[in-house]
Amino acid sequence: MIEAWLVGCVAGYLLGSIPVGLWVGRAVGGVDLRQVGSGKIGATNTLRRLGKKWSLLVFVLDGSKGALAVLIPYLIWDNPTAEVLGGLAAIIGHIFPIFARFHGGRGATTALVALLVLAPPLGAIGFASGIFFVVTTRIVSIATLATGVLLAILLSVFVALGEEPTAYYAYAWCSCVIILIAHRDNIRRLLAGTEPRIGQMGRTHKLTTEAGERP
Repeated sequence: MIEAWLVGCVAGYLLGSIPVGLWVGRAVGGVDLRQVGSGKIGATNTLRRLGKKWSLLVFVLDGSKGALAVLIPYLIWDNPTAEVLGGLAAIIGHIFPIFARFHGGRGATTALVALLVLAPPLGAIGFASGIFFVVTTRIVSIATLATGVLLAILLSVFVALGEEPTAYYAYAWCSCVIILIAHRDNIRRLLAGTEPRIGQMGRTHKLTTEAGERP
């Protein structure tokens, strides 16, 4: 049991720490994504700088990290707690990657695809919800935050109804809280009405500093 938990945590963190966006940015555009746009190495900042094709690649690979982090303990031990720990560790690894000086992304894609493996119907709902909010608001952070809270509630309901293991409660709310904290600067801009919409910032938007924060 303890072995499964430890492997889940370590494997999940190391997988999450693979800085896909950083490597793609350097290989394709000769740019360090930590120095442009939002300063994050996820799919959204990749979209701003490198365009849709490379953003999609980063999205898929970042999501794969979450999927593998859950699948490894599932295939070896079929232990729900280890699966949850692996998924959460992957999210933290993506945000604070040891292979990129602890400067990563916000973890939303990794969290969503990990959920897709844990509870496929809810993962599918998450994708549909994200697309809906992106299309209707054109603000990625709204789509991410709204989907995160919605999925936490739905997963909790599924657990309460006995459809999913009790350990999934931890994934539901821990992942939600981690994503909310990772998006705290976005939340402040949303409240101030200054959060940019898709396309508003432009692909060549440079990293700026205002009151010590990235845009």
